[in-house]
Amino acid sequence: MRTAVIYNFLIEANIIAGIAILLMIPVRKFFRKQLGSRALCFAWLLVAVRLLCPLSFPNPLINEIVTPYNTQPEAIRPIAAQVKIRMQDALDDMSYQALRSHIDEDGMLFNEARQKTDYQILMNMSSDLEYGRGAKKAMAVYVLGVAAVAGWFVIANVRFQRNLTKNRIAPLEGELLEYYNSLCEKYGVKPLPVYFVDPLSSACLVGAVRPYIALPLAANVDQAKQMLAHELCHYKAKDHFWTLLTLICCVVHWFNPLVWAAAAMSRMDRELRCDDNVTKDMDDDARKLYAGTLIQSVTRRAIPGLPVLATGMSMTGRKLKTRVGGILWGGKRKKALALSFTLLASVLLIFAFGTAAYGEQPDPWTNGDPNNKYFNYPEQTIEEAMASENAIKTDEEAIQKAKEILSGPDFQVDVSDPEITWEVSHDVGVMGKQNYLVIGYQGENENFHQVTVWMAMDGSGAWQVYNGFDPFFTDYDMENQADYPNIDDVLTKEEQTAIKRYCIELTEKLEPGESENFQELHFNCYMKLDDKIYVQLEAPYNVNSGKGFMLQVKPEIRVIDYSTGNG
Repeated sequence: MRTAVIYNFLIEANIIAGIAILLMIPVRKFFRKQLGSRALCFAWLLVAVRLLCPLSFPNPLINEIVTPYNTQPEAIRPIAAQVKIRMQDALDDMSYQALRSHIDEDGMLFNEARQKTDYQILMNMSSDLEYGRGAKKAMAVYVLGVAAVAGWFVIANVRFQRNLTKNRIAPLEGELLEYYNSLCEKYGVKPLPVYFVDPLSSACLVGAVRPYIALPLAANVDQAKQMLAHELCHYKAKDHFWTLLTLICCVVHWFNPLVWAAAAMSRMDRELRCDDNVTKDMDDDARKLYAGTLIQSVTRRAIPGLPVLATGMSMTGRKLKTRVGGILWGGKRKKALALSFTLLASVLLIFAFGTAAYGEQPDPWTNGDPNNKYFNYPEQTIEEAMASENAIKTDEEAIQKAKEILSGPDFQVDVSDPEITWEVSHDVGVMGKQNYLVIGYQGENENFHQVTVWMAMDGSGAWQVYNGFDPFFTDYDMENQADYPNIDDVLTKEEQTAIKRYCIELTEKLEPGESENFQELHFNCYMKLDDKIYVQLEAPYNVNSGKGFMLQVKPEIRVIDYSTGNG
């Protein structure tokens, strides 16, 4: 089984069952008397089913959270993918905060701050998560946890069974045996072996495959009769299998404290259901005697713990108080409400398995995404481009057009410099259009820089302009500077609004009508170089493409990169 399949199951089951467990807490607190413990036990069974069944049904609503980025393997379903994305975002944010604290508070340079242990740990965790190494490590930890909890349960049960066998005194006989057989006939179950054990805190139904009843030798005849009735009610309700199911849930989901809490709460509800079944035909005196049996058993040794396949009749603290209160005063069950609750819980269980995306999901990086016009286009021919009345017909015209754009007030490039060498080539660019690629070279080796302009042959606009002559590209020390995503540190809201408006106007100037495709326009980060401040902005069209801007905004506005990106 692939690791991704296991993660899908664990994440979906724990999130959805966790919500159900949290909802069960107020339901148990405020509606127990009206619903009755039987309805609550049925709800716990549904929770266990969701925790243990690795089913997944298509759900159109899940399509709303399908990650639009093609960074997940196909086996990862939407909920698990979103969990991974949120964890990745959290780790990236923590690593950035750690880096910035070292730069701002400790006065370190960028490279020095990156060597700090806390930053390295967070970055390694983020990298492991992104490339799947973290999944393998987490799976190893998970398997070790399963083995440890399962081993604990096995050891606890073997030790408990051995102690019971060692301390077994005698089987049931005489009057009690006759009474026991009559109880079995009354409840419609076959007789189980019954043994007196000493010491034993309370009667219990032991085991799942070959269950038997253990009675404390210190119990008197009346107490023993009530204990037998209680344990037979457990057996009739198949609580020995319920206990096994609970332990399996704890093994599989050992890392989730809500599952352990649910195991304890469901055990309590099974005991209350058993109390209801035993006492439903009792008079007040018999109820008091039954409650007294519970209270007296508390003074003895501890009852079997959660890891043991045994139903311990006694409980302590608030749990005992709740049970005694239910026995003595009870409550009037509302059958209609209990039935409605049961039906609603059953319907919700079906929806709880609706965790798969509905229908075939398009690959956003291919023509399969119908909303991405930058992949769905007929490729333009040179003849079609030249047929336009605004067509740029020669390489010389392309160079002249590029110089006009670069030398304008937005880019401010000195295109008259005789040391610049100009070249032109043809390619197919955005939306399949035939393009001129105009490149201006300057300098050599480490001093080599260039300006580039991609423009459509049909004259419809320039979709990328890059000014590599700008000081940002020639003088900025990337290694010893940090990016500061919080643009509010250097620009007021009014300045930010003005810059966004400038970007829209620039887009309309270079590619008329293109800004209408913007879904939004937001800042990514800013950088400093001497007295100059540079900012990056993005204007996504959809998840696959958008417009990017790199601008100097102080002391004046100049554009150094304008581009359209796919992916």
